[in-house]
Amino acid sequence: MSKRTDRVQVEIEELKGSAVAGDGDGVVLETEAVVDGARHDTSIEVQQEDVPAVAVALLNTDSGIAVPQQELPPAIKCLGAGVVHWEDPLHVRFHLQFDSGQILPIEMTKEAAKALCRGLLERTGPPAPVAPLRRVKAPDAGSGADA
Repeated sequence: MSKRTDRVQVEIEELKGSAVAGDGDGVVLETEAVVDGARHDTSIEVQQEDVPAVAVALLNTDSGIAVPQQELPPAIKCLGAGVVHWEDPLHVRFHLQFDSGQILPIEMTKEAAKALCRGLLERTGPPAPVAPLRRVKAPDAGSGADA
């Protein structure tokens, strides 16, 4: 196995867009990147098996990818998650939001979502009691008497 000595240094400055590669075996990322010190619009094709690692690298922009101290892969720090309306009765869709402002939409079966909820409850404990929502009726603007 030979090692390349003519490596190219690439630093992605901005991810402008992405699309499935023509053959469906990967993803093409349209970026603005610094390549060997010069800024360029750059297309980067990522093979399907490398997509998760590239996603981690792009979303984990503050600290980059560090070698983990344990055997776990590097984690992406997420600010929040929320479930959004989804038309498919067999799946749910939720969004993870990161401090960079990026949002990662994720779709999964309802069974997988239930398993995720069980896992979260096992590790975080039961949720704190939530006060029920109080609905307040807005005053009728036309029924007030002039003083």
